[in-house]
Amino acid sequence: MADTALPESVLGEPGERGTLTIRDRVAQKLVLEATRGTPGVRQHAGGMDKLTGRELPRARVLVSGRRVRAKVDIAIEWPGSLSVIGTAVRDNVRAQLESVSGLDVDGVDVSIVSVLPASTNGDAGRKVQ
Repeated sequence: MADTALPESVLGEPGERGTLTIRDRVAQKLVLEATRGTPGVRQHAGGMDKLTGRELPRARVLVSGRRVRAKVDIAIEWPGSLSVIGTAVRDNVRAQLESVSGLDVDGVDVSIVSVLPASTNGDAGRKVQ
């Protein structure tokens, strides 16, 4: 099999090839995807939250150059372990940001703002109201 990579003489020096900018909104979507994929985290919107768009989970991120910091608010299902789920969210978010965006993660703060009753088979996957 022939090597199809272009020689460095054609591409130029690595530092002179261009830049990649990851915007806050992109990083926020990565954080939310990782959070929703964590076992024990529930999507939730109740009362005025439905109208204001403040459903859970929600995330705020700050990207500065190659560094990122995230704050995530989540709802969990009772009787989930707050520390286990919080740690899993933090680890998943960090891994997602580092592997997909290549950013250096300075920190991920996780706040559990709601504990919801256990779901039954009939309401699994639905938003709790």
